[in-house]
Amino acid sequence: MISNPERAKLDVKRLYTILNTMIETVSSSKREIFEIGERARTEYEELSRELADIKFRVAETIHLHDRLEERARLARSRLAEVSKHFQKYSEETIRTAYEKANEIQVELSIVAQKEKQLRERRDELERRLKGLKETVERADKLAAQTSVVLNYLNGDLKKMGELIEDAQQKQAFGLKIIEAQEEERRRLSREIHDGPAQVLAHVLLSSEIVERVYRDQGPEASAKEISKFREMIRSALYEVRRIIYDLRPMSLDDLGLVPTLEKYLRRIEEQYPGIRVEFRRLGEEKRLPGKMEAALFRLVQEAVQNACKHAKPKQVDVVIEFRLKAVILLIRDDGIGFDPNHIPENTFGLIGMKERTEVLEGKMDIRSAPNKGTTILIQIPILEEDGVR
Repeated sequence: MISNPERAKLDVKRLYTILNTMIETVSSSKREIFEIGERARTEYEELSRELADIKFRVAETIHLHDRLEERARLARSRLAEVSKHFQKYSEETIRTAYEKANEIQVELSIVAQKEKQLRERRDELERRLKGLKETVERADKLAAQTSVVLNYLNGDLKKMGELIEDAQQKQAFGLKIIEAQEEERRRLSREIHDGPAQVLAHVLLSSEIVERVYRDQGPEASAKEISKFREMIRSALYEVRRIIYDLRPMSLDDLGLVPTLEKYLRRIEEQYPGIRVEFRRLGEEKRLPGKMEAALFRLVQEAVQNACKHAKPKQVDVVIEFRLKAVILLIRDDGIGFDPNHIPENTFGLIGMKERTEVLEGKMDIRSAPNKGTTILIQIPILEEDGVR
């Protein structure tokens, strides 16, 4: 007969066998989803290049059709003139006028058929691109969800023996943190893909068009296309700098917290023209430990981004107060608000803010109500450590 301790060991061993099998299955599924997404993304980029070429050819065909229409009109006029006064013209002249008009009409029909085929191909490509875009988005979403499950299996579940006393709370919180991390990675990936990567792809596509424009229409027309390049590259550079700034503002180390917040909030006003952002500093400004300044900046960043994206406010107020032994943050908006007792799902921003505040041994209080705006009050103690300036 197997004793309880031995049975427990067998159960744990069996549990880990099941977990390892699940991890292998989920990992395999994640790879397959990733491959599907990459194939769809590659096909999307290839069809995008083809679509750009088709659109250019459609424009060329329309231009050719217009020229032929003009030539056909002149040929018809010539034929009508010759037919009306045929006694004045030789038989050879009349035959030549007729053959010329007929030749242009045939050429016009061929060009019209070509234009029709190109338009049909263009419409087909646009439909396929729409479907591929949906496939890529679904694959990205599934990959992110699979990563959450995989991280959960690799992390929290394998430690359940040590965390058995508060398993439910730890598992739920751990899953939310992982989801927040995966969502942030996916957001950054999509920002790079939809921002600088797309602009650079357009530059590559347009470079082929410039060559063709230069060849067909001359340097003056191609110069206009080159000017568009500069705008595209300028846009890509701006997006790259914005992403780098969001990851870690360099001014935080050089200038300190307050100047960095001022610069960031000015950029938020530019990003959301309909929202007014007011910033105030109370107390005597002083430099804080580097980790603390970074965490305080992230708290403000997360709170302001949440307000601008979800609360639909007209104004956001940010106040930082320097006290002798603590720093107080107040972020207030006049947006739609919510019920703090029923916080919406997927509010990863608030979870991350709560975690940062607890790591800094601080307190966070959220006050909100439907249609009454939201106020977030954070108090962080100033802890003495090496490197305080």
